[in-house]
Amino acid sequence: MKTIGIISPIKSPGIRRTLDAIGEVLGIRFEERIYGDGAGIDAWILQETDPKVLLAIAHCDVPRYTIVDDSQLIPCGESSTIEFTPHHALPCVMRGRQVNGDEATGFKALPQWLQNVTPLALKVGVPVWAIQEASGHYNHFVSQPIPELNDGEPLFQYFFGRQFLSLLPLLVFLKSLSEDRDWEPPPLQACFMFDDPNLHWPTYGFIDFSKMKRHAQLHNYHVSFATIPLDAWFVHSPTALIFQSCEQLSLLIHGNDHVSRELARGYPDEEQNWMLRQALLRIAKLERRSGVTVSRVMAPPHGACSESVLGEMARLGFEAACISRWSIGSYNSKANWLCTYGMRPADIVAGMTIIPRFRMSPNCHNSILVAALLHQPIIPMGHHHDIAEGMQLLSDLSGFVNSLGNVQWANMKRISRYHYARKHEGRILHLRLFTKHIEIFVPEGINQIFVERPWLEREEYETLVWRTLGETSEWKLLRPDESIHVQPGKIIEIVSTFPTTYLREKGVISNLHFWPIVRRQITEAKDRIAPLIKRVSGISKLPTKT
Repeated sequence: MKTIGIISPIKSPGIRRTLDAIGEVLGIRFEERIYGDGAGIDAWILQETDPKVLLAIAHCDVPRYTIVDDSQLIPCGESSTIEFTPHHALPCVMRGRQVNGDEATGFKALPQWLQNVTPLALKVGVPVWAIQEASGHYNHFVSQPIPELNDGEPLFQYFFGRQFLSLLPLLVFLKSLSEDRDWEPPPLQACFMFDDPNLHWPTYGFIDFSKMKRHAQLHNYHVSFATIPLDAWFVHSPTALIFQSCEQLSLLIHGNDHVSRELARGYPDEEQNWMLRQALLRIAKLERRSGVTVSRVMAPPHGACSESVLGEMARLGFEAACISRWSIGSYNSKANWLCTYGMRPADIVAGMTIIPRFRMSPNCHNSILVAALLHQPIIPMGHHHDIAEGMQLLSDLSGFVNSLGNVQWANMKRISRYHYARKHEGRILHLRLFTKHIEIFVPEGINQIFVERPWLEREEYETLVWRTLGETSEWKLLRPDESIHVQPGKIIEIVSTFPTTYLREKGVISNLHFWPIVRRQITEAKDRIAPLIKRVSGISKLPTKT
């Protein structure tokens, strides 16, 4: 664990909360120290710094993060645009980009007395973040103070689409100290997600599956539709064929009946189990009728999901849940894990992997960047009416995502199963899992795999099983500290904590209540008639001829 010294006392409890949360995410310890007491210190953070302080520590031989005192900064207008330079000290997805953020309007420029520095971020052409190379490391100079957290607030409120620029320099600095460069992070993965569509017809509202398939092929993206298990009663065969014949469209699970707070109510344990089992059984029937595989990933309706339901999903074999950070915070506001939630590549809550998603819009570019910066899958989500004016939104957003690098567009099953970091060490491949069910293609020259599960504390234990795909359905138990002996060219499937509740139709509550069926029929009819209403409305607005 790295130890970061903080020169001068931390005056605000809010700053201490922010640093504690960052420390928990990155595995870093922050200690208030007097400069000169540098035993065991890996880097320094200097607050409210002026030229005299910098002169006093000029010969420091460890990296420094210097927050220049506001009295020394230079006003530079109220522009909301920050321009990042192409410097390699920046994350690759930020290099050379322009970013707009409301918080940037208050940024001031670094003072001119800072000499021999290289800008990393500019506002109206003057630096607001710069570095100085010294003794093989970089010292960072910033004009933005550390954001302050109120008691109980999550760290992600300072690192999301509309507000992440103030915290970005500190995270980049700390990650450069704490990250093992030998580890290759998860690949950039992405998927557009639309809630509610089903296989009842070749269109759903403004979504035309055939047109979207061709558009996705042209613009290189993938779309996954969160389908409601209640809708599995009927499959339109030609519509199913569209999904069977392409790799650009897929399905995942969207609740069960899609009623209000469906996955966030205080169910008795037995009823909670029955509801989720019914969802899985309905989806299994949908797969048999349609020949279309459905990812065992849950997108809770309206993002409403409680911790207890997440635990039951894990026991039943759901591989992940896809929920926005704000939604899960709203329904689990008292959870002790919420402070650092959403700041890792993925989170494990109650044994369930959670992958963040965010609202699709013409202005969600910052949310895309935040996901990429945190090594999270990029999941913009929306509804059919988001493309009421056409699919230009999808081509624009996919173009931006593809500009980040080599992006793997995939369905949610593949995204979940390929979300891990790797490190090569001779003929050994180390894997750091961010989800609990993965697949790995064994590279040439590898004969052993060691698995790390960062969510486990020292005394915690979870069973780990594996098998070679295509050879046997038998799972092999892996003991702690034991490696998996593998052959190059094979695909290995690894699962942490096998499902403990087995899926059987017997004993599943029928739960065919009248209101959910009526409500869903009304909602679907409303969605399907929306394009007609739009066309009629457009015609009615045409000027009349005289």
